Amino acid sequence: MTNAKIGQYMISDIQAKYDQLSSAQKDIFAGYGLRQVKHFVEISLANIEPVLPENAFVQGVNAAGKVQAFNAETGQCYLWISDLQWQATAQPSNSIDLKDDFLEVWKIFNLGQYELIDLSHIHRDFLESQLA
Repeated sequence: MTNAKIGQYMISDIQAKYDQLSSAQKDIFAGYGLRQVKHFVEISLANIEPVLPENAFVQGVNAAGKVQAFNAETGQCYLWISDLQWQATAQPSNSIDLKDDFLEVWKIFNLGQYELIDLSHIHRDFLESQLA
């Protein structure tokens, strides 16, 4: 399979693009899908990074599904919580899907050119075709 149809759009050479992914990036592709990757990169990061605690940076999404940030100067970790703010945490997760890996998946698949709705089942359909 070289192309994946999405509505009237198409991701060309999806296999070649998938093959460029690292193991961690393939896990993000399979676990979140391209729609969630696009949402995280273009919407979530745009909302949460401007309000990061001073000198903190977004690490990624932890095993509990929370965006986690870290301040290297103080060693303090933060979680993005449901009432749309950062909260300090004494129990950061060591299992994190890294922001840089999300960004790389977004770049490789050129997700900026697609609408969210058009990306809904691409990863599932592609992965199912790999098993066939």
